[in-house]
Amino acid sequence: MNVFWSTVLNWTRLIVRRIRQWLSLPDRRPITLAAVVLASVLVGAFGAAASSYLGVRALVNLPDAAALNDLTRLATGVEEAPVMSREASPRTAGKIAADVRLSSQWDPAQARQRFAAAGWSVSGLTVVDDQTGVLYPGDKRVTYLPSRYARFTAESQGLIIEVNGSSVADDGIVRVSSWPASSPAFPALSLAGMSLGLFTGWSLAATASRRIRPAHPAQRATVIALAITTALVLMAPTVAMYGNLVGTLGAQDDSGGPVATVHSAILPSSYWPAAPTWLLPVLSGAGGLLAVATLILAARSRPIHGTLTPGRTARRGELWEQAASAVESSIEAARVDRDAAQRRLFLSTYPDWTPSSLDRMRDQLIDAGVPADFLSTTAPSGSPGN
Repeated sequence: MNVFWSTVLNWTRLIVRRIRQWLSLPDRRPITLAAVVLASVLVGAFGAAASSYLGVRALVNLPDAAALNDLTRLATGVEEAPVMSREASPRTAGKIAADVRLSSQWDPAQARQRFAAAGWSVSGLTVVDDQTGVLYPGDKRVTYLPSRYARFTAESQGLIIEVNGSSVADDGIVRVSSWPASSPAFPALSLAGMSLGLFTGWSLAATASRRIRPAHPAQRATVIALAITTALVLMAPTVAMYGNLVGTLGAQDDSGGPVATVHSAILPSSYWPAAPTWLLPVLSGAGGLLAVATLILAARSRPIHGTLTPGRTARRGELWEQAASAVESSIEAARVDRDAAQRRLFLSTYPDWTPSSLDRMRDQLIDAGVPADFLSTTAPSGSPGN
């Protein structure tokens, strides 16, 4: 094995060990495991929402007022200022719409032909002819007038247009709705964000639990109480975001409406009919602040045994750095020198020179990049067992 691949292997082992340290739990109690899993699930939902938000921003922009005027002109064939509105949904990306009232009969077939002539890819035309009952003021009888409903969609350069109109006799209204076409990579992006969030949540929760375990009982109780409060506050937004995530994984039909998103669940809108529009955004913001406060308190937790003065703390840090440097230097020497490897092996297991301890340390040194043929598990002369 050449020097390059040996270096790559050593760095890979170092990264793997560091990741294992990040993900390791302070104990195997069910309550600890449940807390870390819950934290990772909460952060995973927000990771999916963040990737969903970025994914929507990568889609084509909605038309502005001037472009929407041109689209309504194509749909109606008349110069009439439309009434524009933006529509938000707690489960999908937003869309923009424009309504135009007509005092004459609307011909949907001609509207579809105008879009096709302008280079749009148009769908089939759906037309429903019916009758609508009208009660005029002062009239005691219901008069039935012919009515018509028509709809078709058009697509061009990642933009979807839905044109639908309804008319009763000679009066009618035409609505032009627009939203960006979905991307095949959108579900994968949401899953990637969720996976990154799960990993981040697990590592943060595991690190925090290791920090507070040796802390003073009062500090530990404060951090635990904040963590429980954070989980309760974020429970409703998390349920809503995972519900939306399931929707993003289904088949996307661009002609049926805007793309399903995850982050729209925590935007100001009524996700549940009985819930106010501000509920989920406020809970998400408050839960985020509580989570930050919990992590800060966990990071500032100190062991219950004596508090060190600044001078002693600095000295302790220097001694730790020196010890770590000495260990790393001895391992570096062991990678290139057989005698150094032998000394490192037997000093690391002193005074427990048993076959099991020697084999265990030998495996650790091999993981650290020391060649296996440099290491012998035969106990030195004078050691127990000789």
